[in-house]
Amino acid sequence: MHPLLLELLPQIRQGYCCSQLLLILMLQTLGKDAPDLLRASQGLCHGLGASNGPCGLLTGGACVLSLVTGKGADSEKAHAMQIPIINDYATWFTEQTAAFGGTGCEDILKGLGAFTPGKRDPNLLACGDLLAQCWDEICLLLNTYEIEI
Repeated sequence: MHPLLLELLPQIRQGYCCSQLLLILMLQTLGKDAPDLLRASQGLCHGLGASNGPCGLLTGGACVLSLVTGKGADSEKAHAMQIPIINDYATWFTEQTAAFGGTGCEDILKGLGAFTPGKRDPNLLACGDLLAQCWDEICLLLNTYEIEI
């Protein structure tokens, strides 16, 4: 098991999904607590409500990057590189999941051999390595774009 998953095990046991786990990591990094944001990000779980929409690691990753680069108040402006950094993340994620047959939650689970028809809750432990890779990529992109967090 990846060490990052060991760190997140309490949150996994509490029922947080992949998009929420990425946000939890960023909120911890920022020293913030945002239950409303975590609650809102639950809508990204399980491929947009088990609709085989995009994986929460893709959409949640975009949210995490926007959390530190986006506009959040009238007096703020989005970082000039917000769109390119999210595009780079989406491109990377698409390349990483191509072997699974796509970026959909169900596609990835099938590719990992962890899909159970009729089961609405993905096996987060099966996706753990991908989650860790996503977090590493987010950190790398923020460093590459010289975005301070």
